[in-house]
Amino acid sequence: MLMHHNIPFIPPACERGEQYSAEEARSREAGDVQIRGGNMELTRRNFLRFGAAGAAVAGVSALAGCSPKAEAPAESTTDSAATGDDWLGSAPELTVDDCTQTVETEVLVVGSALAGSMAAYGALKNGAKVTVIERNCCPHIGGMTISVFNSKMQKDAGLPMYDEVEIANKMYKNCQYRGDMTLYSAWINRSGEIFDQLKEDFIDPYEQYCVPASLEGIFPDPTQEVSEYISTGIAFDKTDILTEFTHKFHQFLEDQGVETHYDTCAEVLIKDDSGRVTGLIATNKDGEKVHYVASKGVVMCTGSFGSNEKMMYRFYPSKYAKWALENNSYWAYMGEDPVSVLECDDGLGHRMLCWAGAEMEDICGWAAWQSTGWRSFPYLMVNTKGKRFMNECTSLLTSSHIIADQPGGVNYLWQIIPSNDFEMPSSFGYTKEAAEEMFKMSEAEHYEADTLEELAEMIDVPAENLVATVERYNEMCNEGHDLDYHKALRYLDAIDDPPYQAWKMQYFFYCTLSGVRCNDKLQVLDAEHEPIPGLYAGGNTVGYRFGSGYESLLHGGSNGLAATHGYIAGESAALGI
Repeated sequence: MLMHHNIPFIPPACERGEQYSAEEARSREAGDVQIRGGNMELTRRNFLRFGAAGAAVAGVSALAGCSPKAEAPAESTTDSAATGDDWLGSAPELTVDDCTQTVETEVLVVGSALAGSMAAYGALKNGAKVTVIERNCCPHIGGMTISVFNSKMQKDAGLPMYDEVEIANKMYKNCQYRGDMTLYSAWINRSGEIFDQLKEDFIDPYEQYCVPASLEGIFPDPTQEVSEYISTGIAFDKTDILTEFTHKFHQFLEDQGVETHYDTCAEVLIKDDSGRVTGLIATNKDGEKVHYVASKGVVMCTGSFGSNEKMMYRFYPSKYAKWALENNSYWAYMGEDPVSVLECDDGLGHRMLCWAGAEMEDICGWAAWQSTGWRSFPYLMVNTKGKRFMNECTSLLTSSHIIADQPGGVNYLWQIIPSNDFEMPSSFGYTKEAAEEMFKMSEAEHYEADTLEELAEMIDVPAENLVATVERYNEMCNEGHDLDYHKALRYLDAIDDPPYQAWKMQYFFYCTLSGVRCNDKLQVLDAEHEPIPGLYAGGNTVGYRFGSGYESLLHGGSNGLAATHGYIAGESAALGI
């Protein structure tokens, strides 16, 4: 089955927050979630009352409610001068003498998300006895799509088979020449083969939803677009919460003999006298210290450090670090699983690796996402000052730093939309009808008024700025040339048909995409770029995969790299590489 242009980035269906009347909106300060004032009759000119996350904090609170054990992180307690210089800290003073249990295995995988699952699979396929430890009570994976290069399934569906050199070079350039080309090559060289094997072993026998996602042809003229995509995505679910896929994958692994120890938190890696990593010490749910002995190696797949304040200030500009900590939505993909997200996002795995001699990437990437509003429909967007500030076609996954840099430090903008019959195309390929069904657009916070001045009052932006912005925008639309941000002609729609609408669009930080230096076998390297024997990594624990932020060329790119690198890490450990 070939799916055309209808695989969006889908957030959880629990983004319901406060409802405001127009009168209430007039009385609140920009970005303030404390609403004052009374109600008024809701007419066509007034606020179209639908649920939405209110301002930055309200949006975060609404998302936190999606997961039974999820807790929203407290606002940063560190002032703007924070540097995070002491981010690493010291390894806990634990020895095997502190342990009451010993577990012996050949390959120990730390973390049960996508990279960890694939690491266990890679080690299993290469004959190793495998044990997985996970600090939560269940696994979790976010993102419905995994990027795969030239698999048999994609070829059979009639999708293009891409040139290896072309795609490797595009990835390198789109990541600001900061990535490690050998890591891209590992994905290019192995992902298709690994996926075809996984499909035969697990996906088909366990009846998993799986379709190639085509993004071919969504741009009539790709040279006029900000973003570019290639059809490398395989969709594994119809939502961005891969609960069934995740749990079935672990069922498959356990059916094949993999042991999984949940509620078990790794604390410190152990080396022998030669410097080889031989295992680690972990704490189980009863508070007991467990010595895990891994005769062939340890694979660290421990994810993001997005809730670690010191690490965020160390590896990101302070202004963005503060914004990201206040708008961290890492828990958004946990679904109904009782996952303690603030713990699994704390960077402990990165620090364990560095305590063992690894070297962190100095320029770190991040992923973000967008909630509410007409996502990927590039209507005119304005900030809290009523001014335009970006090309509206910029990818939602890559633009949170632009939002964070706007006045007020809020996490939202306003889309200004006229009432006309112009069919605004999506910059990601789906229809407005599909967007309404999937994103529940009508439930997003939006306002309507007969004049721009009235609309400005409703959304609390300076009326003179909004009017001037719209006049300038209309002039360029009518001339068919966006001189300010060079948005493609096919998206230019003058705001000249009242009543006018304003839709709130919120942005959130999701996770970090950076970590320690590894080679193409996913061996962890020390400061001299030499492998640390017995130590491997996968997923968001691996550094040098992205530049300063997520790169959207690959559909499901982060998951694609995580899956392939995780498999190779497990394979390398099993083979003693």
